[in-house]
Parts: sequence; structure tokens; C-alpha cells
Amino acid sequence: MIKKILILTICLIVNFLSAQTDSLVGNNQADLVAINTLLREAGSHLGTGYRGGGKTPAGFDCSGFVGYCYNTTLGIRTPASSSLFHNAGMHISIANARPGDVICFKGHSTGRRVMGHVGIITEITPNEVYFIHSASSGGIRYDVLSAPYYKLRFMDIRRFF
Repeated sequence: MIKKILILTICLIVNFLSAQTDSLVGNNQADLVAINTLLREAGSHLGTGYRGGGKTPAGFDCSGFVGYCYNTTLGIRTPASSSLFHNAGMHISIANARPGDVICFKGHSTGRRVMGHVGIITEITPNEVYFIHSASSGGIRYDVLSAPYYKLRFMDIRRFF
């Protein structure tokens, strides 16, 4: 439990500091507050177990987790299924991505062009995109886009505010 609290605290500090950097210049103060609120909510579920079709803190699937965080903190409804994210929100390039954006991936099959997994970007550095998501192995956790599994499956980034 102490490890989870320490990781959450570090992530919140990193997120706060990243909100002060040039990657977010041009966003208004309300966006910065919304981003930090969203990321704080997402991080508070770290370690929650995966549940297929789950949309509550008792257990989440990936789209249920994204939807719960967005709706609870910002009152924004997102698609109920990861496959529906392809035309929801606004497409954003990686170069213009920011914390709080939704990162979208193919499902288990790299050959299909259908979104099958989503998460919330928590941090962007010059060399990496960090995100939090509900993985079928491990539940709510942080991962990086450069991990081979996610790099092969990356499809899109969507912005909802």
C-alpha cells in the first residue's frame, strides 16, 4: 500500500511539473486544472483489478476506466467501447498530444485496424509517452508507448476537452 501511495505521489508531482512546461503552453488555466483533476482521479485507481465490461471502481475494463475518470471529474462522456473511439473527440498528433488525451491501440491482433484498447496519457517527454490504463493483465497500471507490445498496436490519440 505504501508503494502505491509513493508511486501515486511521484506521478502527481511529475504531472504537476509537466503541466508547467512548454508542452502545455497555450492551454488556459481551466484546461490545466481539468488535466490535473483527471490525472489525480485516474491515479487514485492504480492497482484496481481488471473486469471485462467493468465501469466502476469495483473493476474496470479499458473504456470503462477512461469513461469513469472523464465523467466523474469533468462530466464528459466517452464511448462505452474502445472500438468507438475512432471517431469520438478530436484527432491529435503525437507532436501535439498532452496529458489527459486518450491514447488508442489495436486489440490483441496487430493485423486488424480496429481500436481495441484505450488509456489516458499522463506525461509526455521528448522520448516517451506515458499512460495509465486498465490492462487485462494487471488492472490499472502505468505503461509506456515505447514498450514493444504498445508500440506495435498504437493507432491514435483523441482529445475530449
